[in-house]
Amino acid sequence: MRTARKNRGWTIAEMAAVGKIKAVVIGSYERGSRNMPISRLGEIARILRVDVAYLLGQPLARQESTSILTLDLRAISRPSFSNPARLTVVVSYCAGIVKKRSDWNGEVLSIRESDLLNLSFALGIEQADLLQWLIAENYLLTKIDHS
Repeated sequence: MRTARKNRGWTIAEMAAVGKIKAVVIGSYERGSRNMPISRLGEIARILRVDVAYLLGQPLARQESTSILTLDLRAISRPSFSNPARLTVVVSYCAGIVKKRSDWNGEVLSIRESDLLNLSFALGIEQADLLQWLIAENYLLTKIDHS
């Protein structure tokens, strides 16, 4: 559980805020000093976006390398002077993702590289050009590569 939380870049307090589980409870689960009910196991797997089997110690199936990007929605809410039309599409796209998620914190949004690819198609530009623009506009906070 600790590894999955850290892979998301969360502190215990951040996970607690997203999952509405007390930080002290999360910490005790991670240390193994408290037994976790099966119902809570599924809830934690959903919050961390991992399979329950992973939390039970099963290795993850080998997948293609993926990247997770973290967009700063606070920055995206500011106007873009370099390309306001592009920003309008980005804001709309992010709003669509937010509607489908239950773990959104209101300030940042994690998207996968495949989301970035879809967004680049919607904008009619290359994915690399979109990524460069997001960086130049300070909309992109982090990029985490997973293998």
